[in-house]
Amino acid sequence: MKRLAFLAALGLAGCMDPHDPLSADFGNSVRANIAAQLVNPEPNLDNAAVETDSERIDNALRRYRTNRTYPPHGQNGTPLATGDNSMTPPGP
Repeated sequence: MKRLAFLAALGLAGCMDPHDPLSADFGNSVRANIAAQLVNPEPNLDNAAVETDSERIDNALRRYRTNRTYPPHGQNGTPLATGDNSMTPPGP
């Protein structure tokens, strides 16, 4: 019985036309999701030049590559993180 059902399914699959056109709205959900995730679909590229300091960028890249960062500071210049760092694992 299982063989007969398998052969019938196989026979019906052979009747499908692979060149049959897809529906007109095929892929609309994908295109809508991509459009919803765009930051700015029409950016203003007239003012694309960004003023930066190459020495500052070099220092930032060096800190990133050596895994040395500055602790974050508040507006008054004091460190934001005070006390023990609870994220460090306990010692041996």
